[in-house]
Amino acid sequence: MINTNLRTNWIIAGFMLFFISLLSYIYYTYNSTRNDIMHSVDTRLLNAALSVKHMLGDEYHQKINAGQYISSTEYQQKSRQLSEFANALNIAYVYAMVLKDGNVHFSASSYTQNDQNTGKITQLLDLYPEATAANIGAFYSTEPVFEISKDQWGHFKTIFVPFVDANGVTYLTGADITIYDLNQRLAQSVSKAAGMAMFFFFIALLVAGIYVYLLKRAISTDTSSGFANHIALEYYIKNSPNHHLQLAVIWVNEVEDISSFYGTEVGDRVMKNLLQHFKKRRPAGSQMFRLTTNKIVLIAPFGKDNAGFLEVIQAYNCSTPLLTDPFIYITLCAGIASGNKSMLLENAHIAALQAKQGRRTVINYSSALHDVKNQYQYNVAMAKEVREAFENNRIVPYFQAIYDNETNAIIQYECLARMITCHGEVLKPESFLDVVNRSRMDGMLTRTMLTQCFARFRKTSTCWSINITAQDMLDPSLAEFLENEFKRYPLPSNITLELLETEAIANFSEVKAFITMVKNRGVRVIIDDFGTGYSNISNVLKLEVDGIKLDGSLIKQIINDKDIYLYIEHIASFAKQLNLQLIAEHVESKPIANALKKANVTLMQGYYFAEPVPHITANKNQPYPIS
Repeated sequence: MINTNLRTNWIIAGFMLFFISLLSYIYYTYNSTRNDIMHSVDTRLLNAALSVKHMLGDEYHQKINAGQYISSTEYQQKSRQLSEFANALNIAYVYAMVLKDGNVHFSASSYTQNDQNTGKITQLLDLYPEATAANIGAFYSTEPVFEISKDQWGHFKTIFVPFVDANGVTYLTGADITIYDLNQRLAQSVSKAAGMAMFFFFIALLVAGIYVYLLKRAISTDTSSGFANHIALEYYIKNSPNHHLQLAVIWVNEVEDISSFYGTEVGDRVMKNLLQHFKKRRPAGSQMFRLTTNKIVLIAPFGKDNAGFLEVIQAYNCSTPLLTDPFIYITLCAGIASGNKSMLLENAHIAALQAKQGRRTVINYSSALHDVKNQYQYNVAMAKEVREAFENNRIVPYFQAIYDNETNAIIQYECLARMITCHGEVLKPESFLDVVNRSRMDGMLTRTMLTQCFARFRKTSTCWSINITAQDMLDPSLAEFLENEFKRYPLPSNITLELLETEAIANFSEVKAFITMVKNRGVRVIIDDFGTGYSNISNVLKLEVDGIKLDGSLIKQIINDKDIYLYIEHIASFAKQLNLQLIAEHVESKPIANALKKANVTLMQGYYFAEPVPHITANKNQPYPIS
């Protein structure tokens, strides 16, 4: 699968990386060992210096600093105790110092056998002419001072710990450890690390062949399913002796939603089971690959049996659960392309995308081209229709009631955009909203809807709500328009703005400022489509909104999915505690309404109660008509 040059390059790169890693390991070992040793040394020095204070006693330095007499016998006894203590701790020296007339003097010190042999034993108040700036500065410090120094006794790491006697005079206790011992331990550690590095280097030479084999397998296999991946597919197409191939891209529509809801492990199980399904049923001579997270590829030489892929894909039964724990159903869309292999994968992708957009199971690339052309023509015609609708006031609001299931009364209306064509056909937003967005007419649509709603409800006590996007809130002219309208509106508390949480969080600071502005005018704000994507209560609390509207995709599943029922029940409980208004939309049947009522959701909107209508009655508290 990997040619000779690529293999050689990988081996060289691998050994270079390995060699650099060995050097890094040695360097890391040196530094970590040095840090460990130094930390241990610092701890030993500090403990030794603190112990000197207790061994000498509190009155010892009080006498010395006060100029009182210390007998030779007492000094020698203290020196002997300090020497035995230093020897037991394997410390070079422990001692105490005082500062007199700007000069450092020893007030007590340990000694070694060599000091005895050479007659260098320190006596009481001997001058220490080698005192460094750090040594003298320690008398004025409030913290222990470390330094590395060299004097007539050797090369040391030293600690000075300041203390103050009962008369307020500072003295130091100190301890030294020889640097030679530290360097020797570091050298041993580095030698050991180098030896281990050489050992691993020779082991790497022995397993180089295995490494190349595993590398080939790893880069060409999908780890979660065990099937060949996109790299293997590219190699297969490139090196196939057949210049004319047939390829199918199978797109699983729900995998991303399944992974976000149940976790990636369940999503991978779905794809693995589907791969096993097609592996057993694929035409003879074909190969199969997992292209991406939610796509599978079937490929075979172009021959007489060109309908094989189409039959296999269409034979898949979407009504049978792919998993039973949990129960998971999926739907597929696929694109099939055949011909020269250079453009095969791209063409199959185009066909699959057309199948997904057109809600069809399979599309061949040849027919996809025709569909694309038709779609382009439709988009051009719809763009013209939308412009004319704006110019001729054919963008109008429809009103859908929101009911209180406890009082059996309408509490408010949501204003929904409708477009009336030149032929009198009423179009829902899904038919024209994409053209509006791509034509950058979002702000015009919002302003048109708001203007009509303000005029319709200004002289009534009807409560109403309308959707507003983050782009609308970020538009200074629209924000100014709204602020002026709210000032002139008699009962702004009857107005509710609905916004998508994902848009709000993406532009948090600006949206938060807008929400604060409208709430200061008395207008209410709620989160729409709550329960999709990354919705969570913490975002609601950050935005300080007045309520949330549950997404219709959740509501439709409440009677069939216990987990969703429990989730909605939890949200209802939380909303009640936080005094948030909670509305369920897309309530389309009595069982759904009953399940919502059982979950303590009382405000409902949907076709079970009322469809959107162009006109409403003046009495907003009318009972709803469906029992």
